[in-house]
Amino acid sequence: MKKFLSLLFTVIMLSFSVVAFAGPQPEVAPDETLQNIDKRPFSERLKEAMKEHESEEARAAKRAANLENMPKVAVMYINNSQTTYNDEIDQLMLNNLAKAVDYDTYQYIDGKPYIERLNKIGIVDITTAERADIIDAFEGEDIDYAIFVQVDPFIRKDKVTFFTVGKEMTATVPFKIIDVKNNRYIYNGKFTEIAKDSSMIGGIGNKSVSLEAIEKVNEKVLSIIDVRLPKTKATVNQSATQPVK
Repeated sequence: MKKFLSLLFTVIMLSFSVVAFAGPQPEVAPDETLQNIDKRPFSERLKEAMKEHESEEARAAKRAANLENMPKVAVMYINNSQTTYNDEIDQLMLNNLAKAVDYDTYQYIDGKPYIERLNKIGIVDITTAERADIIDAFEGEDIDYAIFVQVDPFIRKDKVTFFTVGKEMTATVPFKIIDVKNNRYIYNGKFTEIAKDSSMIGGIGNKSVSLEAIEKVNEKVLSIIDVRLPKTKATVNQSATQPVK
């Protein structure tokens, strides 16, 4: 009797299990990662990967072969803006300079050591330094050209009308390109760019407007370097002219 009851209980439990599994099953969301899988044949994907690798190697080989012929450009950058967001300004300016003094054309040289040399001889404000003093900082160095960029303190103006509250930030950035080998200016000037913003409810910060002004400066820097900075090494010219602006 006990065996019969045990068997009956087992049959009942199996019946419940079958009913449960036979009921509607929850829908399973498709795996998004599976949808993004590249479904091209393996041979095609391998061929593309090899092509990309070869192009990178070819680019590196080309640069190595041309390295001796690439001009060495020392980039001297100073941020005197004295803001709480100097890091953001530095990132925008330095990324733009790296883009302008591009990897495939120039040898980008960090100019900090040359700024330190000038500081040691008492030249703190390089914007007022004589060209000869700047050239002396490169004595004994194999540098073709030097770029000097300095971000000065912003000029802020708050504007209030009956309907709006506005802010105006002016970025002032002295900029020089020097032919070190020939002791002459290729470019000697200053960029002054204004950015504005306004709102009916106020709350406009200095940072966003200042960075907008810096972006405008970056466009000018990129343009001047592209046009004025020679793409070949400097050769000593005994009849080198005086500063060119």
